[in-house]
Formats: sequence, structure tokens, C-alpha cells
Amino acid sequence: MKIERLNCPSCGATISGEFSPTQQFECASCGSLLMVSDLATAEALICPNCQTINRSDTRFCCSCGKKLSIYCVMCQAENRIDAVHCANCGIHLQRAMVRQRTMLTQRQQLIKERQQAFREKEIQQKEQRLERLLAALDEPENHDFAIYQLNQLGLEVVDPLIETLLEDDDPDARYGSARALGQICSEQHITGLIKGRAIKALIVALNDPEPAVRFWSAEALGRFKGTQAQRGIEPLTLLLKDPHEGVCRQAQKSLEQIRES
Repeated sequence: MKIERLNCPSCGATISGEFSPTQQFECASCGSLLMVSDLATAEALICPNCQTINRSDTRFCCSCGKKLSIYCVMCQAENRIDAVHCANCGIHLQRAMVRQRTMLTQRQQLIKERQQAFREKEIQQKEQRLERLLAALDEPENHDFAIYQLNQLGLEVVDPLIETLLEDDDPDARYGSARALGQICSEQHITGLIKGRAIKALIVALNDPEPAVRFWSAEALGRFKGTQAQRGIEPLTLLLKDPHEGVCRQAQKSLEQIRES
């Protein structure tokens, strides 16, 4: 049975439109949030006179008092509420309704299981992609592409990058992570907690034995704005005495950026 008009169960107001299963809609009169589902319509009786939804065991409409009918699930013919077999096709009405409800329940369960499988596959693919991109940081010639792709993944890559920066044995991967952290944390809207973790890791990396890691960690700190960026002033000031001239220049540049922000 096609439903194009209903009465709101909260205020009784008439609601017109096309009601798709599982889609929520709002009563324009009282603002109640409503939803018609496949199972709900299968287990309820719609009054043909006022379109009010009634319980399946109701003989008369709870709104207008009209005697209710049931519709055959096979041929959609209208039958008396107390009919055992459909007057049109002869099917046993109650058994047919039970079978339909069982099928609807099974279908909804199948949809849920399929959606869950899709979500799990999506998570797995994203994790595999992240692992490939982090591995690509081992080679400097792959840094630009890998950092761009990491940036597309968003804030969920921040913690893996911090781990790579502080623990990876390959200095190329460490300084690539520093570069990526600087770009991601400056270009994306991040919470103070995530920003604080990234800044803390970059400050630790300023003491890395590799000049390139110290250089790009200093460069990344210069990208941060706001009060948390002030935490980088003291360690960057100490870096002005770094034995590597390029690291000293970058430390000075980052200090100027932080003070101007």
C-alpha cells in the first residue's frame, strides 16, 4: 500500500508527501521527528479514511473510528479486518504477513551486515594506504607525493607521523615525518590536544642527531600559530647554536614566524 498522507501520532496534524522507508521527516505542525519503516508499515494498519497508523490488532481506527481493512501482501487487494483468506487471490492473509515480516527482518539484517563489511573494508584499505605512505617516507624522492597524500587523509595520520618522527631508524623517514606534520597541522583545523602532541614531538626532534631532521622539525614549528606555538621559542633559541649553519638559519626564521603570529 502506497502511503502519501499520514496523521502525526503526536499532534494529529495531517502530513502529506511521499514517505520513504527509514527516512526521517518532521511534522510541520508540532516539529516531532518521525520515521516510517518497512517493518512499521507491515505491522500496522493505515486507516483509508484519515491515514492514521493503527496497531495491527485494531479493528477500528483510533482517530476517526472507521472500520479498518487489511491489504493482501501478494495482490494488494483490500480485505475485511477479520478475513482469513484474501477475497481476491485466496492467500492466507496472516501467514503471508508473517512471511513478509520475516523476509523484511532478514533483509534489514543483511543490509546491516553488508554495511558493516563495507565499513571494515574501508578501514582496512585506509590503514594499508597509510602504511604504504609512511613507508614511502624512507625515500626522499617520494616525500612530496607521500606528504600530499598523507595530508588528504587528515588528522588521523598525526599520531603515526609522530611515532615515525621519534622512533624510526631511517633519518629520511624522520625528517619526512617532520615535514608532513608541519604541513598537516598548519593546513587543517586541528584541536589543541593534537596540536600540542605534534609540537611536543617536534621539539624533541630538535635534538635529533641528523641535521636534516633538526632542520625540518624547526621548519615545522615555524608553521604553528597561536599560544601553543610559543612553546617552541625556547628550544628554537637553543638551536641557534647548532653546529649546522642551515639549521641555525631555519631556527632563526621559525622564531620570527612564531613571534609574528
